[in-house]
Amino acid sequence: MGGTTPQPPAPSGNYSTYCTGREGLTMDESITKTKIFESIQQEREALQVVLDQLTVEQMTQPGVEGDWSVKDILAHISTWEQKMVQWLEESLRGKELPAPYGVADDQVNEINQQIYLANKNRSLAEILAEFEASYQQALQTVESLTEDDLVDPHRFAWRRGEPMWHLVAANTWWHYREHRESISNWLAGNA
Repeated sequence: MGGTTPQPPAPSGNYSTYCTGREGLTMDESITKTKIFESIQQEREALQVVLDQLTVEQMTQPGVEGDWSVKDILAHISTWEQKMVQWLEESLRGKELPAPYGVADDQVNEINQQIYLANKNRSLAEILAEFEASYQQALQTVESLTEDDLVDPHRFAWRRGEPMWHLVAANTWWHYREHRESISNWLAGNA
């Protein structure tokens, strides 16, 4: 039967709850495109500070989140950023997606496993390059949206009353914070 495939970390609830119930900017009526953009940049910079502390060996060592290494986590973040970019672009073209967050809650773990399997044999250098390129593309895509695109809960019918910025936050700054904290905790436990 062979060895087991490393499993993704267990989610801390369902995806839609994750997308709307995280710390930081929440249901604040004063949310602006500027605040959204700043939140993305600040959390990404904070994640980068933690990543800059790691050696190549630490980046590829399993066990950071479940069986995942930091490399696996970065591939995971990049892939979800790319999914977000795709959903945003499709939304702007008028496409209706099947769920308020692009995927149904019960699909997230399966998608995360597919992401792991698709990236597990890629080099750290490839993953790091994609991690940076994906971030830049996410920034450009968010920058191309209007404030109404981001904050009006009725702008995109498929969002079912949820503003688009929740999807952006879930796949950028909330996601960066979640994984930065787990990497920091792992690093502190292995010091």
